[in-house]
Amino acid sequence: MNSMGLNKTAPSIDHDPVFAALDWITHRPTAEDLVRGLVTDYMRPFGATKARFALLAEDDSLHHIAAYGFTEQIVGKVESAEEWRNRTDKVRDVVLDDNFIGWSPDYTVIGAAIRERGISKGSVVIFFESPVENHEEVLDLALRLVRIIGFYLCNSHQSIISSKSTGGSRREVSRGDFTSRQLQIMQGMVEGKTNHELATDLGYSVSTVRHETMRIFQVLGVSDRREAARSALDRSII
Repeated sequence: MNSMGLNKTAPSIDHDPVFAALDWITHRPTAEDLVRGLVTDYMRPFGATKARFALLAEDDSLHHIAAYGFTEQIVGKVESAEEWRNRTDKVRDVVLDDNFIGWSPDYTVIGAAIRERGISKGSVVIFFESPVENHEEVLDLALRLVRIIGFYLCNSHQSIISSKSTGGSRREVSRGDFTSRQLQIMQGMVEGKTNHELATDLGYSVSTVRHETMRIFQVLGVSDRREAARSALDRSII
């Protein structure tokens, strides 16, 4: 048996991997088992050499929780919001913008956001040794697996991605809990601007504004723009 408890032959791209992957996570694999299995049992026939998982914490820091195939030490690394947002690689792009989920231009890297209730919670990045020819089919397979893996990771790593407040009391939040971009967007919320208006005014994509809006909701503990604006004013954030 391999790391997933499946046959050693990797699943054919013509077969739906969902049921096998669902059975896999019922055995409660570690994140390291998941990333190893993703490469060796599913993606290796198409030239995959390595992959890594990272989750976003409530303070927007990026926690690298599992990796396979890398020579450098990645697991356990934590990057602040400023650090990972200032990078120019696929990890930042897939977390920030829906438009970047998919292949790199040369078809050697797949990047996919881990999502929970529509909010980006992190990323899966898979690296291939050479451009993949049947890239549309391979991407479809990878994204279906990422949905299952992401669901499992979000539920098994709540200590990273969830609020640490208890007892139902409102957590203390200040300007320091937000990036400069998020503060700009909150100011726009207070002024009643839409995501499209904010994207135009600030020079961001609409999906980036949408992502940042959901992160703001998460930190403030609110569910809509009106509550967010009121909370930001009540707490003197804006």
